[in-house]
Formats: sequence, C-alpha cells, structure tokens
Amino acid sequence: MAEREVVAVVTARGGSVGFPGKNLALFRGTPLVTHTVLTAAAARGVDRVVVSTDDDDIARAAGDAEVVRRPPVLSTSESRSVDAVVHAADALGLPDSSVIVLLQPTSPLRSTADVEECLALHGDRVTGSVVQMAPVDEHHPWKACVVVGGVLQPAHDWSNLEAPRQSLPRVLRPTGGVYVVGTGDLREHRRFFVPEVLAQVVPKERAVDIDRPADLIRAEGLA
Repeated sequence: MAEREVVAVVTARGGSVGFPGKNLALFRGTPLVTHTVLTAAAARGVDRVVVSTDDDDIARAAGDAEVVRRPPVLSTSESRSVDAVVHAADALGLPDSSVIVLLQPTSPLRSTADVEECLALHGDRVTGSVVQMAPVDEHHPWKACVVVGGVLQPAHDWSNLEAPRQSLPRVLRPTGGVYVVGTGDLREHRRFFVPEVLAQVVPKERAVDIDRPADLIRAEGLA
C-alpha cells in the first residue's frame, strides 16, 4: 500500500464563554495552542501540522504550522469540531486517502508518544478510527436511566441496574486528546468514531480537559 500523508489538525477558535482566551492560556509557560502544535510536530509519522482558527492571535501563536482560517459559521459555541476539520481538509485539498489526527489544545497532557501510539494502532487500515480513552471509575453508565415520554427507560437494560458492578464490562471515555481517522471516512460519516474503533488507553489522571481556569491549574500540577 502506498504511504499515506498524515495531517495533524489543531482546532482552536477564538471565542470561549466559560474561559475567555482559553486556547492561548499558558501551560508550562507556553500557550495551549502552541504547546499542541509542538507536540504534533515532534510526533514521528506526522507529515503536516495545521491550525484551524478564526482568531489572529491564535494564528500568530501557531508558529510554523499551516493556518486555515475558518468562517464565522464554524466558529460559534455551537460549532462542531468535525465540521471545522472537514473544512480544513477541503481547504487544503487533502485526498480521501490521507489520514487526519485531531488534536485539541484543551487536552495538554496528551503526549507526542500518545500521538505515535495512536498512529501505530491505526496502521494501514483502509477504514476505522482510533480514539484516546481513559477509564471511568465512577458511576457505570449501564446503571443509569433516561426519561422517554415522561417514564424511565434503562440506559442499556433493566437487569444491569441491579447487576454487581464487577460483572459489567469495562467502561472508557474519550479524553479529547487524540483522534485518528481517514479523511475519506471523516467526509463520509462526519464523525471521528468510525467502526472499527480502536482505543489508546491512558490513565484517567492524564485525561484533563481544560474548560475552566481551575482545570488548567490541575493540569499544571499533574504535568
């Protein structure tokens, strides 16, 4: 199989309601977006690093990375990362055969080694994706209910609500740190979870998502 180009896309819009200027907040003395670009650039197997943004300051903080300016419609609090990444892929003219690595600045404890492991897991597969995950040690989701039409329904099955926790499957959650998917898959499905989905599992201590200033302080303490 011919070698496929691997493009790391860093999504970093300018606005943030809960944490203004979040993507430029300093982590280990470096803006989060710059830290993410450097992590991507150092990863073996990554051919290009691209920052998708609507913000001039973020574009300057991108350093040597390529910058794709996203339109306002893809830069609101309701905008989805997948739409920004597809826009970047189209703007760059990436072929369906290329591979995209989504790296979000708000997951600063993701390492270069994590990116390399995710790429190794993806390998030469023609479809499917890889997602960085962390264990869930709190309430098992199968022991929850949803409300449908005003009445309770089990999240999975009634029997699970009373089952011993140790009898239920292991639960993982996305960290938001690394997603690997083929460009063609991303365009077709408009999501990062494309079966068969493989997991790169990291300790929950490294699954810190920066949504508030307190999260940044916590991440600094774990770094």
